[in-house]
Amino acid sequence: MLELLFLLLPIAAAYGWYMGHRSAKKDQEEITNKLSRDYVTGVNLLLSNQQEKAVDLFLDILQKQEQENEIEQSSQFEAELTLGNLFRSRGEVDRALRIHQALERSPNYSFEQKLLAKQQLARDFMTVGFFDRAEALYILLVDEPDFAENALQQLAVIYQKMKEWKKAINVAEKLAKISPHFDPIPLAHYYCEYAQSLDAEQKKMATALLQRALTVYPNCIRASLLLAQNEMLQLDYQSAVKNLENILQQNPAYIGEALSALKYCYEELHQQDNFELFLIKASQVCKSSAVDLALADFIAEKDGLVAAQAKLYQQLTQNPTTIVFHRFIQYQIESAEAGRGKESLELLSKMVGERIKQGFDYRCTNCGYQTNKLIWCCPSCRQWESIKPTPDIEYN
Repeated sequence: MLELLFLLLPIAAAYGWYMGHRSAKKDQEEITNKLSRDYVTGVNLLLSNQQEKAVDLFLDILQKQEQENEIEQSSQFEAELTLGNLFRSRGEVDRALRIHQALERSPNYSFEQKLLAKQQLARDFMTVGFFDRAEALYILLVDEPDFAENALQQLAVIYQKMKEWKKAINVAEKLAKISPHFDPIPLAHYYCEYAQSLDAEQKKMATALLQRALTVYPNCIRASLLLAQNEMLQLDYQSAVKNLENILQQNPAYIGEALSALKYCYEELHQQDNFELFLIKASQVCKSSAVDLALADFIAEKDGLVAAQAKLYQQLTQNPTTIVFHRFIQYQIESAEAGRGKESLELLSKMVGERIKQGFDYRCTNCGYQTNKLIWCCPSCRQWESIKPTPDIEYN
């Protein structure tokens, strides 16, 4: 709605001019009063979230002003530009394209006005998915200081959609130099995407890209995981451990993504005790069922099932979650004798397990999209790193 309100500014300007030049004749006063009432009505419709009715009304106002030739050339350009934007906002992109193309080609308007027309024309092409045409226009606008930031932002969107990661990196790096509010997260993921697209013979280049991702965005979990993965392939388990353990400082919510790889690395290094120490440290830093379960499993392997049960019981008293409770029941079943008691535990385990299956492991904090797989770019709202592990269900 705010975008539509901004689009109405040229209408207000044109209407102001119209009011300033009104005639003293009675019929002219009636037209002016009608326009005034219509304009106020349109704003009220917008404020009450009736956008379709508001757009129809403002389109009528602009078309009447054009037909009556009551707008001077500069105001006419703004009115027609707005008219095209309103058509696009209501899905009539073909009409928006015709209007913006006519403005861009007209010899009656200045160079700066034609740049504005190009910008809106590019947005029209983006709306209908003509990314190659939008790209050509935005590339022209990159050389214009007043349009460069928006053009680079839109080019990044285009290259992201087309998965042209090298081009996306290029425009994002340029954007970083000129934008005072630059967000480094997309650029970090462009580096990661490009690194993952390289073949096995380009490992050094991939490593350099991932390190650049961590340079522009030190909390890039994805870069740490990919670096560790590459280091494990090269049997450099010590470096992999360093990158995996760093996730606890980057964002503890993601530590569960690193535990299986971290356990494998410590086993290859014959340093299982260090893995236990890390799990104890992680359990003190954050509440994580993944950490609790990993620690219980480690204790079960090292000290036996009874010790693991005792540890899980302690964890349940401090952080009672569905997943930990389910594992606790499974441990109870393993140590229970055959009979009705064990059957009851098995039934309870099945019921809790079904409850867990109904949930999702990850959720987008921006739009609410839910999934059982970690996705770095939300397929719904297209935001990078907005999908995060879902907090465990707690029993109070």
